[in-house]
Amino acid sequence: MRLLGLDYGAARIGVALGDTESRIANPWQVIANTDEETVFATLSELLKREQAQGFVVGVPRLLSDTSIQTAQASEIRGFIMRMKERGWVVYEQDETWSTKTAANQQKERGQKGKRDDLAASVILQSYLDRF
Repeated sequence: MRLLGLDYGAARIGVALGDTESRIANPWQVIANTDEETVFATLSELLKREQAQGFVVGVPRLLSDTSIQTAQASEIRGFIMRMKERGWVVYEQDETWSTKTAANQQKERGQKGKRDDLAASVILQSYLDRF
């Protein structure tokens, strides 16, 4: 099953592509989070073009108390709810440390710049590793 991983941010959404057979996630692209309709149109196009069956979206959790939801998590869950209203299959994945892990990977490779798509691949890879 092909999946798109998302690292949701207020300004940008990182996108990764992977599948449950190979269990490999790859950074794919970054979408500007300017308005939700444009984002949803882009995601719809990606679903079709990449023949993906669903999304894995990173949701932050507080390490000290997982029952407390942060404002960011609440915003992301609202986004997920609106994705599901479109009939899309959406899985949640804990994104704790995903940006830090992406930054470390970027540093190891000697790369600079935005790492939203790399963070999305960390989120998707964490999900795929459970298969």
